[in-house]
Amino acid sequence: MCKKILLSLTLLLSLSIEAQVLNWNTDINDAITASKDQKKPLLILFTNNNDSDRLLDSQILKTLDFALWSRDNVILVKLDLNPGPNNENIERNQSLQKAFGVEELPQICYTNATIRKNKINYGLLGKIGYKPGGVKSWIDASTKILNFRAEEEE
Repeated sequence: MCKKILLSLTLLLSLSIEAQVLNWNTDINDAITASKDQKKPLLILFTNNNDSDRLLDSQILKTLDFALWSRDNVILVKLDLNPGPNNENIERNQSLQKAFGVEELPQICYTNATIRKNKINYGLLGKIGYKPGGVKSWIDASTKILNFRAEEEE
């Protein structure tokens, strides 16, 4: 009995630790390839890595529920908009920010992307930022965005 409890706690702890280590793509081209291969839309997080991101991070993005949902539903992409010596993609990231009409940070855009004749075409599915009500409420709103667009395409 004690071994079963210990095993269960170990499993839960490992899942919790795994949830905090998400595979965020930082190269949009790699993410588009993964999106195509896995037939999943992109979840693009536009961020400038400052304190305003912490609420979205702690209550949504760093939870086990989000990790499980994102693994099954989207390809994660994090685009840093903070100019600096370590941000070699700042111009491309800012261009995407303008193309998606992102004004407030952090902001998440859901999109499908295709490459034709070496040109990337994006189809915006919807946008979402921090949403009060916790991770379950946020996931419900995100799922509605993804499901609404999937129904339109049928």
